[in-house]
Amino acid sequence: MALITLSSDYGFKDPYRAMVHGVLATLAPELKVLDLSHSLGPGNLIEAAFVIGQAYSAFPPATVHLILCGELAGDGRWLAMELDGQYFIAADNGVLSLLQGARRAKAIHRVEIGEQAGTMFPGRDFLSKAAVHLAQGGALSLLGKAVDRIKSLSMPKPNLDGGRRRIQGHVIYVDNYGNLITNLKAQDLSEALHARSLEVHLPRNRSLSRIAWSYQDNPQDGVLALINSLGLLEIAYRDARSQEVNGASSLLGLGIMSEISISYE
Repeated sequence: MALITLSSDYGFKDPYRAMVHGVLATLAPELKVLDLSHSLGPGNLIEAAFVIGQAYSAFPPATVHLILCGELAGDGRWLAMELDGQYFIAADNGVLSLLQGARRAKAIHRVEIGEQAGTMFPGRDFLSKAAVHLAQGGALSLLGKAVDRIKSLSMPKPNLDGGRRRIQGHVIYVDNYGNLITNLKAQDLSEALHARSLEVHLPRNRSLSRIAWSYQDNPQDGVLALINSLGLLEIAYRDARSQEVNGASSLLGLGIMSEISISYE
């Protein structure tokens, strides 16, 4: 069965998400539509790319991912991209380049179907039609002209300084529990994890002297660093009240793009 996922910065209070669902159901009631996330920060493309980038590999081939985050920020250009056997539709605002990373998309085409002049709601007015077209097996090339250049954004890259025995990374996502997920992969930390000692430097006069492999490895309440289920370094706050204080994020005053550094000997 053909599948469309929806991701947006609409939230759940306003009617916009429901309106896009309604258009999709009207155009193709036989299609299955799943909400991937509607809690993305307004126009937060790094957050959007992280959530969709982590999730899409769990979906079957030819799934269509409709990304409605910052959908009016693409200078009036909307794109459809084929990558890893799946389709991604979004404004040309940089989110598709973040999803590509170092990989190369098989094809990228403009979305030129539907009435676009003066629209304030592309997701409802014509991007939904593009998603249905692809989900029903329509050719990507029929949506519009092929493009070879799109707006480029890049995720921050870790700084691995083996000579100074120091590693620097950045927070790229804050989850629903306030956990801080960084761009540091387990393999980036291999030398530090096997060092005699290490220190994860945190604000507010805090530091951590170990990196765990699960929450259970740190039975005491408090701040901990661990390699999470995504294989990334995470700074978490283990406490029954963590949701009340938004976990490590509010406790440490850190958010997306905050720097995390590690030294080791």
